[in-house]
Parts: sequence; C-alpha cells; structure tokens
Amino acid sequence: MKQIYIVVVFLFLSAFASVAQKFQGGVAAGLVGSQVAGDTYSGYSKPGAYAGIWVRLALNERASIQTELSYFQKGSRHNPDDKRQNYTFYLMRLGYIEMPFLYQYHLKNKITLEVGPSFSFLLHSYEEMDYQQITYGEFSLFNPSLMAGIGFPITEKLSAHFRMNSSLLSIRKDEVGGSVYRFFDHGQYNDCILFFVSYKL
Repeated sequence: MKQIYIVVVFLFLSAFASVAQKFQGGVAAGLVGSQVAGDTYSGYSKPGAYAGIWVRLALNERASIQTELSYFQKGSRHNPDDKRQNYTFYLMRLGYIEMPFLYQYHLKNKITLEVGPSFSFLLHSYEEMDYQQITYGEFSLFNPSLMAGIGFPITEKLSAHFRMNSSLLSIRKDEVGGSVYRFFDHGQYNDCILFFVSYKL
C-alpha cells in the first residue's frame, strides 16, 4: 500500500514539475501616451508611467497566454496654444491597477503578437481646468478595455513592446459635454499608447 502512495505522489510531483516548467515570469516598465475620447481635445498629450509584473503559460511552441498586474497612468492634457488663440489648460490624471489577459502568438523570428481583454481598477483621479481643480463627473471604479500589441526580442531575457489600450465602457458614471459613442456605450473613453521593456526572471 505504501508503494502505491509513493507512486501516486511521484506522479503528482512529476505532473506539477512539468506544468511549472511551462510558466515564465518577469517584470516590465515603460511610458504611456494617453488621451480621452469625448473630452473635446485630441492627441496623446498626457504622459504617464507603467510598471508591473507578468506570468506567462506556454501552450505550445507558438502560443502562450499571459496575465499581468500593473500600475497604469492614464488621462488627458491640453496645453494653451497661443498661435490658435486657445488659452485653455486642462488636465486629467487617472491611476489604475491593470490586469490584462493576453493571447500571444510567437512568430518564427521570435516577434510576439498579442491581444486580449484588460480590466482596470481606479486608484486615484484628479481633474483640473485653467489651474483650478474641478469635478465634471464621477469616475467609474472599474473599466474594461481591449489591449493589442507587438513585442520584439532584444536579448534572451529582455524585450521591447508596443501596445494600444482602449476602453470598452465609459470611464465616468455620468455623461458630460462632448461625450461620444463607442460600441454600445456613450461617454468618455481612455485611449493609450504604451511603450515598455520587459525582463524575464
């Protein structure tokens, strides 16, 4: 009987070790350029920071799934433009905890294509108009988005990435002036361009 238990434990540990070998993990950090569709301004003028950790599970030689936990700064910014006689200053700062779930396809040249849903949880918000703090409408604590990108290997452990991140639902609970339609919702939406480097531990 003891031999049976030993065999079962051995098989369990072997299976666990086999699965564990398929997992990879690492850290990532980079810069964000963001705008808000529906705020009457345009351009990825709001700089931000991105930093997080990731875990990847290989499905086969070409495919994998990856989840992440990151801090992601989003928002909008409009600076006065003397040439156009537009003297409005506007700033929206949004800080999120972001959790994407990405399907990745690895090409033969080791370039990675990735796409999937992402879920944002609001940590803090700040809004300013002409250097005075304002509140146009309450921000939603939860905001789903769609993420797509491409990764390029630099070394065996280091890679560079470019991603797009766009909200699927409005970032506010209330409608405000300038709101636009997107899919089945009406409001304001985060649109972000993300450049970052990733290091495999």
